Amino acid sequence: MLFNQETWARFMDGYLVRDCTLGFEEGRLGFLLFEELGADDRMEDGFDIWLLAVKLDQPPESRFFSLPVNRLSVAGQLSSAWSPRDSEFVAVGATREVYAYKPKAYKGREEDGIPFDVRKLSEEAYEQFDCAIYKTVRVGPTVFALGTPFRVFEREGPQQWREHEGIPLPADLGSADEETWEAAIDECAFLDMAGLADNDLYAVGHAGAVWRYSRGVWRELPFPSDLSLHTVAVSPDGTAYITDIHGSVWKGRDDQWQRVVQSQHMQPYQDAAWFNGRLYCANDSAGCFVLENGDMVPAHRAQRDPMPVHTSVHAHRLDVSPNGRQMLVAGMHGASLYDGQAWTLLFSGTPEA
Repeated sequence: MLFNQETWARFMDGYLVRDCTLGFEEGRLGFLLFEELGADDRMEDGFDIWLLAVKLDQPPESRFFSLPVNRLSVAGQLSSAWSPRDSEFVAVGATREVYAYKPKAYKGREEDGIPFDVRKLSEEAYEQFDCAIYKTVRVGPTVFALGTPFRVFEREGPQQWREHEGIPLPADLGSADEETWEAAIDECAFLDMAGLADNDLYAVGHAGAVWRYSRGVWRELPFPSDLSLHTVAVSPDGTAYITDIHGSVWKGRDDQWQRVVQSQHMQPYQDAAWFNGRLYCANDSAGCFVLENGDMVPAHRAQRDPMPVHTSVHAHRLDVSPNGRQMLVAGMHGASLYDGQAWTLLFSGTPEA
Protein backbone atom coordinates (compact mmCIF):
# COMPACT_ATOMS: atom_id res chain seq x y z
CA MET A 1 0.00 0.00 0.00
CA LEU A 2 1.11 3.54 -0.72
CA PHE A 3 0.55 4.90 2.81
CA ASN A 4 1.12 3.62 6.30
CA GLN A 5 -0.73 5.11 9.23
CA GLU A 6 1.96 7.71 9.88
CA THR A 7 2.19 9.00 6.31
CA TRP A 8 -1.61 8.94 5.94
CA ALA A 9 -1.98 11.12 9.03
CA ARG A 10 0.70 13.48 7.73
CA PHE A 11 -0.43 13.89 4.13
CA MET A 12 -3.95 12.55 3.55
CA ASP A 13 -6.01 12.72 6.72
CA GLY A 14 -8.76 15.32 6.25
CA TYR A 15 -8.27 15.63 2.47
CA LEU A 16 -10.00 14.43 -0.70
CA VAL A 17 -8.37 13.56 -4.03
CA ARG A 18 -9.51 16.13 -6.60
CA ASP A 19 -7.25 15.07 -9.49
CA CYS A 20 -4.39 12.73 -10.34
CA THR A 21 -1.58 12.32 -12.84
CA LEU A 22 0.97 9.73 -13.90
CA GLY A 23 4.29 11.35 -14.26
CA PHE A 24 6.51 12.87 -15.05
CA GLU A 25 8.31 9.53 -15.44
CA GLU A 26 7.54 5.92 -14.59
CA GLY A 27 7.29 5.38 -10.86
CA ARG A 28 6.03 8.89 -10.09
CA LEU A 29 2.46 9.93 -9.28
CA GLY A 30 0.80 13.22 -8.47
CA PHE A 31 -2.40 13.96 -6.57
CA LEU A 32 -4.24 17.24 -6.09
CA LEU A 33 -5.76 17.24 -2.60
CA PHE A 34 -8.63 19.40 -1.34
CA GLU A 35 -9.30 19.89 2.35
CA GLU A 36 -12.45 18.02 3.38
CA LEU A 37 -14.96 20.53 4.73
CA GLY A 38 -17.30 19.89 7.63
CA ALA A 39 -21.06 20.25 7.55
CA ASP A 40 -20.88 23.81 8.91
CA ASP A 41 -17.93 24.94 6.80
CA ARG A 42 -18.43 27.19 3.78
CA MET A 43 -16.32 26.82 0.65
CA GLU A 44 -16.25 30.58 0.14
CA ASP A 45 -14.40 30.91 3.47
CA GLY A 46 -11.46 29.09 1.93
CA PHE A 47 -9.86 25.68 2.25
CA ASP A 48 -6.40 24.18 1.88
CA ILE A 49 -5.19 22.64 -1.40
CA TRP A 50 -2.01 20.58 -1.75
CA LEU A 51 -0.06 19.00 -4.57
CA LEU A 52 1.20 15.62 -3.35
CA ALA A 53 4.06 14.13 -5.39
CA VAL A 54 4.87 10.45 -4.93
CA LYS A 55 7.95 8.41 -5.85
CA LEU A 56 6.92 4.79 -5.66
CA ASP A 57 10.38 3.24 -5.33
CA GLN A 58 11.19 5.18 -2.15
CA PRO A 59 10.51 4.02 1.43
CA PRO A 60 7.48 5.59 3.14
CA GLU A 61 9.51 8.18 5.03
CA SER A 62 10.95 9.66 1.80
CA ARG A 63 8.23 8.75 -0.70
CA PHE A 64 6.22 11.98 -0.57
CA PHE A 65 6.63 15.67 -1.27
CA SER A 66 3.78 18.13 -0.66
CA LEU A 67 3.37 21.67 -1.91
CA PRO A 68 0.62 24.15 -0.90
CA VAL A 69 -1.30 25.41 -3.95
CA ASN A 70 -4.15 27.34 -2.35
CA ARG A 71 -4.46 29.98 -5.08
CA LEU A 72 -5.88 27.35 -7.46
CA SER A 73 -9.28 27.47 -5.74
CA VAL A 74 -12.08 24.97 -6.34
CA ALA A 75 -11.56 24.44 -10.09
CA GLY A 76 -7.86 23.54 -9.83
CA GLN A 77 -6.55 20.63 -11.92
CA LEU A 78 -3.30 18.69 -12.15
CA SER A 79 -1.21 17.26 -14.98
CA SER A 80 2.43 16.47 -15.75
CA ALA A 81 4.83 17.00 -18.62
CA TRP A 82 7.14 14.18 -19.72
CA SER A 83 10.48 14.16 -21.53
CA PRO A 84 11.43 15.60 -23.97
CA ARG A 85 9.38 18.40 -22.45
CA ASP A 86 10.38 19.67 -18.99
CA SER A 87 9.68 16.77 -16.62
CA GLU A 88 7.39 18.45 -14.10
CA PHE A 89 4.05 18.49 -12.32
CA VAL A 90 1.80 21.36 -13.38
CA ALA A 91 -1.35 22.52 -11.55
CA VAL A 92 -3.63 25.17 -13.04
CA GLY A 93 -6.61 27.09 -11.63
CA ALA A 94 -9.64 28.63 -13.33
CA THR A 95 -8.17 32.13 -13.11
CA ARG A 96 -4.97 31.00 -14.90
CA GLU A 97 -2.97 30.56 -11.69
CA VAL A 98 -0.11 28.07 -12.17
CA TYR A 99 1.98 26.02 -9.76
CA ALA A 100 4.84 23.81 -10.96
CA TYR A 101 7.16 21.31 -9.32
CA LYS A 102 10.30 19.76 -10.75
CA PRO A 103 12.47 18.02 -8.13
CA LYS A 104 15.71 19.82 -7.36
CA ALA A 105 14.88 22.52 -9.92
CA TYR A 106 11.81 24.58 -8.97
CA LYS A 107 8.64 24.48 -6.96
CA GLY A 108 5.81 26.89 -6.22
CA ARG A 109 3.57 29.46 -7.83
CA GLU A 110 4.52 31.03 -11.14
CA GLU A 111 4.13 34.77 -10.85
CA ASP A 112 2.65 35.41 -14.28
CA GLY A 113 0.44 32.32 -14.53
CA ILE A 114 -0.97 31.84 -18.03
CA PRO A 115 -0.81 35.24 -19.75
CA PHE A 116 -3.94 36.59 -21.41
CA ASP A 117 -4.91 40.16 -22.25
CA VAL A 118 -8.37 41.08 -20.97
CA ARG A 119 -9.93 43.04 -23.81
CA LYS A 120 -12.94 43.95 -25.92
CA LEU A 121 -13.39 42.26 -29.27
CA SER A 122 -14.61 45.53 -30.78
CA GLU A 123 -14.99 49.14 -29.67
CA GLU A 124 -18.77 48.81 -29.48
CA ALA A 125 -18.73 45.46 -27.63
CA TYR A 126 -21.00 45.29 -24.58
CA GLU A 127 -18.17 44.19 -22.29
CA GLN A 128 -14.55 43.08 -22.22
CA PHE A 129 -13.78 39.40 -21.75
CA ASP A 130 -11.24 37.38 -19.80
CA CYS A 131 -10.12 33.76 -20.09
CA ALA A 132 -11.11 31.06 -17.60
CA ILE A 133 -9.45 27.63 -17.59
CA TYR A 134 -11.81 24.65 -17.55
CA LYS A 135 -9.43 21.71 -18.10
CA THR A 136 -5.73 20.91 -17.86
CA VAL A 137 -4.59 17.87 -19.83
CA ARG A 138 -1.52 16.14 -21.16
CA VAL A 139 -1.36 15.01 -24.79
CA GLY A 140 1.80 13.12 -25.63
CA PRO A 141 4.44 14.61 -23.33
CA THR A 142 2.91 18.11 -23.39
CA VAL A 143 0.57 19.92 -20.97
CA PHE A 144 -2.29 22.03 -22.33
CA ALA A 145 -4.75 24.32 -20.54
CA LEU A 146 -8.19 24.84 -22.12
CA GLY A 147 -11.02 27.24 -21.49
CA THR A 148 -12.94 30.30 -22.61
CA PRO A 149 -13.42 31.81 -25.10
CA PHE A 150 -12.39 28.66 -27.02
CA ARG A 151 -8.78 29.13 -25.92
CA VAL A 152 -5.94 26.58 -25.95
CA PHE A 153 -2.62 27.22 -24.19
CA GLU A 154 0.40 24.96 -24.68
CA ARG A 155 3.07 24.78 -21.99
CA GLU A 156 6.51 25.15 -23.51
CA GLY A 157 8.59 25.27 -20.34
CA PRO A 158 8.76 26.83 -16.87
CA GLN A 159 6.65 30.01 -16.88
CA GLN A 160 6.18 29.66 -20.65
CA TRP A 161 2.78 29.21 -22.30
CA ARG A 162 1.86 29.66 -25.93
CA GLU A 163 -1.67 30.59 -26.90
CA HIS A 164 -2.92 28.79 -30.00
CA GLU A 165 -4.25 31.74 -31.97
CA GLY A 166 -5.54 29.74 -34.94
CA ILE A 167 -8.96 29.37 -33.33
CA PRO A 168 -11.04 32.52 -33.89
CA LEU A 169 -12.77 34.26 -31.03
CA PRO A 170 -16.60 34.03 -31.12
CA ALA A 171 -17.84 36.93 -33.24
CA ASP A 172 -20.73 37.67 -30.85
CA LEU A 173 -18.22 38.77 -28.19
CA GLY A 174 -18.01 41.91 -30.30
CA SER A 175 -21.74 42.58 -30.02
CA ALA A 176 -23.05 45.70 -28.32
CA ASP A 177 -26.20 43.84 -27.29
CA GLU A 178 -26.07 42.56 -23.69
CA GLU A 179 -28.05 39.37 -24.27
CA THR A 180 -26.09 38.44 -27.38
CA TRP A 181 -22.76 39.04 -25.63
CA GLU A 182 -23.75 37.08 -22.51
CA ALA A 183 -25.06 34.17 -24.58
CA ALA A 184 -21.71 34.06 -26.38
CA ILE A 185 -19.55 34.13 -23.25
CA ASP A 186 -21.67 31.40 -21.64
CA GLU A 187 -21.25 28.98 -24.56
CA CYS A 188 -17.64 29.27 -25.67
CA ALA A 189 -15.48 26.98 -23.53
CA PHE A 190 -13.33 24.06 -24.51
CA LEU A 191 -13.96 21.31 -21.95
CA ASP A 192 -11.50 18.59 -22.98
CA MET A 193 -8.72 17.68 -25.39
CA ALA A 194 -7.04 14.46 -26.53
CA GLY A 195 -4.93 13.21 -29.40
CA LEU A 196 -2.30 10.82 -30.63
CA ALA A 197 0.45 13.42 -30.22
CA ASP A 198 0.85 17.04 -29.19
CA ASN A 199 0.59 18.04 -32.87
CA ASP A 200 -2.48 15.89 -33.60
CA LEU A 201 -5.35 17.06 -31.37
CA TYR A 202 -9.11 17.09 -30.90
CA ALA A 203 -10.61 19.80 -28.67
CA VAL A 204 -14.30 19.67 -27.70
CA GLY A 205 -16.61 21.97 -25.77
CA HIS A 206 -19.80 23.98 -25.60
CA ALA A 207 -22.53 23.92 -28.26
CA GLY A 208 -21.18 20.89 -30.10
CA ALA A 209 -17.79 22.48 -30.76
CA VAL A 210 -15.20 20.08 -32.20
CA TRP A 211 -11.86 21.40 -33.45
CA ARG A 212 -8.98 19.42 -34.97
CA TYR A 213 -5.33 20.43 -34.92
CA SER A 214 -3.23 18.77 -37.59
CA ARG A 215 -0.17 19.82 -39.60
CA GLY A 216 0.01 23.04 -37.61
CA VAL A 217 -3.52 24.19 -38.47
CA TRP A 218 -6.75 24.32 -36.43
CA ARG A 219 -10.05 23.71 -38.21
CA GLU A 220 -13.59 23.40 -36.94
CA LEU A 221 -15.28 20.09 -37.73
CA PRO A 222 -18.96 19.55 -38.49
CA PHE A 223 -20.63 17.63 -35.68
CA PRO A 224 -24.22 16.27 -35.63
CA SER A 225 -25.17 17.73 -32.23
CA ASP A 226 -25.16 21.15 -30.60
CA LEU A 227 -25.05 19.75 -27.06
CA SER A 228 -22.07 20.54 -24.85
CA LEU A 229 -19.30 17.98 -25.37
CA HIS A 230 -17.50 17.15 -22.14
CA THR A 231 -14.83 14.53 -22.85
CA VAL A 232 -12.79 13.18 -25.72
CA ALA A 233 -10.38 10.25 -26.01
CA VAL A 234 -8.55 9.00 -29.08
CA SER A 235 -7.71 5.36 -29.89
CA PRO A 236 -4.40 4.39 -31.53
CA ASP A 237 -6.08 4.12 -34.95
CA GLY A 238 -7.05 7.80 -34.75
CA THR A 239 -10.74 7.31 -33.91
CA ALA A 240 -12.07 9.93 -31.48
CA TYR A 241 -14.64 9.07 -28.82
CA ILE A 242 -16.64 12.06 -27.54
CA THR A 243 -19.21 12.19 -24.73
CA ASP A 244 -21.89 14.85 -24.43
CA ILE A 245 -23.67 16.46 -21.50
CA HIS A 246 -26.10 13.52 -21.22
CA GLY A 247 -23.39 10.84 -21.29
CA SER A 248 -24.03 9.73 -24.87
CA VAL A 249 -20.94 8.50 -26.74
CA TRP A 250 -20.05 9.61 -30.26
CA LYS A 251 -17.41 7.93 -32.42
CA GLY A 252 -15.65 9.15 -35.54
CA ARG A 253 -13.06 11.47 -37.00
CA ASP A 254 -12.96 14.65 -39.07
CA ASP A 255 -16.45 15.00 -40.64
CA GLN A 256 -17.74 11.44 -40.03
CA TRP A 257 -19.52 10.87 -36.69
CA GLN A 258 -22.04 8.44 -35.30
CA ARG A 259 -23.65 8.09 -31.89
CA VAL A 260 -22.77 4.63 -30.56
CA VAL A 261 -24.34 4.96 -27.09
CA GLN A 262 -27.41 7.05 -26.28
CA SER A 263 -27.79 8.05 -22.65
CA GLN A 264 -29.60 10.45 -20.33
CA HIS A 265 -27.24 10.62 -17.34
CA MET A 266 -27.97 13.18 -14.65
CA GLN A 267 -24.31 14.27 -14.74
CA PRO A 268 -21.88 14.27 -17.69
CA TYR A 269 -18.62 12.39 -17.60
CA GLN A 270 -15.76 14.53 -16.36
CA ASP A 271 -12.82 12.45 -17.51
CA ALA A 272 -12.15 9.94 -20.27
CA ALA A 273 -9.24 7.77 -21.37
CA TRP A 274 -8.48 5.16 -24.00
CA PHE A 275 -6.48 2.30 -22.49
CA ASN A 276 -5.81 -1.31 -23.38
CA GLY A 277 -8.23 -1.19 -26.31
CA ARG A 278 -11.17 0.33 -24.46
CA LEU A 279 -12.86 3.62 -23.60
CA TYR A 280 -13.11 4.48 -19.90
CA CYS A 281 -15.18 7.41 -18.58
CA ALA A 282 -15.76 8.68 -15.04
CA ASN A 283 -17.58 11.35 -13.05
CA ASP A 284 -18.01 12.42 -9.45
CA SER A 285 -21.42 10.87 -8.89
CA ALA A 286 -21.42 7.46 -10.59
CA GLY A 287 -17.84 6.22 -10.71
CA CYS A 288 -16.13 4.66 -13.71
CA PHE A 289 -17.71 3.15 -16.84
CA VAL A 290 -16.26 1.27 -19.80
CA LEU A 291 -17.53 0.95 -23.39
CA GLU A 292 -18.37 -2.72 -23.91
CA ASN A 293 -20.76 -4.44 -26.32
CA GLY A 294 -22.27 -1.17 -27.48
CA ASP A 295 -23.02 0.26 -24.04
CA MET A 296 -21.34 2.09 -21.19
CA VAL A 297 -21.31 -0.38 -18.29
CA PRO A 298 -20.01 0.09 -14.74
CA ALA A 299 -16.34 -0.82 -14.95
CA HIS A 300 -16.57 -3.39 -12.15
CA ARG A 301 -19.28 -5.23 -14.11
CA ALA A 302 -17.32 -5.42 -17.36
CA GLN A 303 -17.09 -8.88 -18.88
CA ARG A 304 -13.43 -8.38 -19.75
CA ASP A 305 -10.88 -7.19 -17.18
CA PRO A 306 -13.40 -5.80 -14.66
CA MET A 307 -12.18 -3.00 -12.44
CA PRO A 308 -12.15 -3.80 -8.71
CA VAL A 309 -15.39 -2.65 -7.08
CA HIS A 310 -13.65 -0.45 -4.51
CA THR A 311 -11.94 1.37 -7.38
CA SER A 312 -14.80 1.56 -9.87
CA VAL A 313 -17.61 2.93 -7.71
CA HIS A 314 -15.49 5.80 -6.35
CA ALA A 315 -13.37 6.65 -9.41
CA HIS A 316 -13.73 10.16 -10.80
CA ARG A 317 -10.34 10.91 -12.41
CA LEU A 318 -8.31 8.96 -14.99
CA ASP A 319 -4.83 9.37 -16.46
CA VAL A 320 -2.85 7.26 -18.91
CA SER A 321 0.94 7.46 -19.25
CA PRO A 322 2.23 8.81 -22.60
CA ASN A 323 3.75 5.40 -23.39
CA GLY A 324 0.36 3.77 -22.85
CA ARG A 325 1.65 1.29 -20.26
CA GLN A 326 -0.32 2.37 -17.20
CA MET A 327 -3.63 3.92 -16.23
CA LEU A 328 -4.12 5.69 -12.90
CA VAL A 329 -7.66 5.77 -11.51
CA ALA A 330 -8.49 7.96 -8.51
CA GLY A 331 -11.53 8.57 -6.34
CA MET A 332 -11.95 10.95 -3.46
CA HIS A 333 -10.46 8.52 -0.93
CA GLY A 334 -8.45 6.06 -3.01
CA ALA A 335 -6.49 5.22 -6.14
CA SER A 336 -5.39 2.20 -8.20
CA LEU A 337 -2.93 1.49 -11.00
CA TYR A 338 -3.68 -0.76 -13.97
CA ASP A 339 -1.07 -2.11 -16.40
CA GLY A 340 -3.49 -3.98 -18.66
CA GLN A 341 -2.86 -7.22 -16.79
CA ALA A 342 -3.53 -6.57 -13.11
CA TRP A 343 -4.99 -3.91 -10.85
CA THR A 344 -2.84 -2.60 -8.00
CA LEU A 345 -4.64 -0.88 -5.14
CA LEU A 346 -2.59 2.09 -3.96
CA PHE A 347 -4.84 3.22 -1.13
CA SER A 348 -8.49 3.15 -0.09
CA GLY A 349 -9.25 5.22 2.97
CA THR A 350 -7.33 5.11 6.23
CA PRO A 351 -4.79 2.25 6.22
CA GLU A 352 -5.22 -0.50 8.78
CA ALA A 353 -2.80 -0.83 11.65
